Amino acid sequence: MEGGFNTAAVLRGTGIGAVWSAGLLLLATFVLYMSSQPAAMVPWAAMGVAWVSVFAGGFSAGRQAGRAGLWHGAAAGVAVFVLLYVVGILGFDAHIALGPAALRAVVAGVVGAVGGALGLAL
Repeated sequence: MEGGFNTAAVLRGTGIGAVWSAGLLLLATFVLYMSSQPAAMVPWAAMGVAWVSVFAGGFSAGRQAGRAGLWHGAAAGVAVFVLLYVVGILGFDAHIALGPAALRAVVAGVVGAVGGALGLAL
């Protein structure tokens, strides 16, 4: 795709982010299970997993697109965030809070964009 937006790279980056999320959640579950204070660490672990997954998705999208790493990374980052948010709502009966979700989506776009730029540069 010369000069256009590479949707396939964004979709692959979103998939990579989802795989990272699943793997990191399994690791975090094990670590929290072995921890002496797991309840206090759950929100921090979930947030860390989400942001690393968003970064990984953006990195992958930027690398696979081969150009416009910021845009491809941002799109993949937001897509990973939306995927995790929808899973949280459907799978865990979480409530919908549009204000905080919109702010987190913007942050996910920035984190994904940084990942996409690094994926393109490295």
